Amino acid sequence: MKTEKKNEELIVLTDLIKVLVSNRETGNEYAIFEENVPPLGGPPPHTHPDEEIFYIVEGTFEFILNDIQNPFKACQGSVIHVPSNAIHTFKNVGQTPGKMVVLLSPGNLLDYFRVIGTTVEENTPLPDLQKVPDFSKMDVSKAFEHAAAHNVHFVLPELMEN
Repeated sequence: MKTEKKNEELIVLTDLIKVLVSNRETGNEYAIFEENVPPLGGPPPHTHPDEEIFYIVEGTFEFILNDIQNPFKACQGSVIHVPSNAIHTFKNVGQTPGKMVVLLSPGNLLDYFRVIGTTVEENTPLPDLQKVPDFSKMDVSKAFEHAAAHNVHFVLPELMEN
């Protein structure tokens, strides 16, 4: 009797990621994952060499692509293409969890997620995707600490000096 392989799952910042096709399976040509995002969840603006294609399965998202001053909405059925090294981010602006299928090429970003995220094991507590995350309790230090080694660069506003 053949047993079905359980897909790899990761908790990355606010999101639950289910790997559908691993970069390890494709010789680092691409990776595909389902990303489940709570209301107001999403990463800070950033860049990385991987190209990304987002397909919105459920929910309403706001994306930024290169122009931080001009976010745009993406709803169910939308496809957003993020070229390599483009400044981008997204946020679930709906009241309910959002779901996207994401294609990475070549898939190196998935290795970064493995380093900064938590691998979901049998007893791992999962985030409540119905609720807005408590950002004050979120530890983002690993995300920043390992970013440069994975060619991820965060684009954060400059702090004003008094």
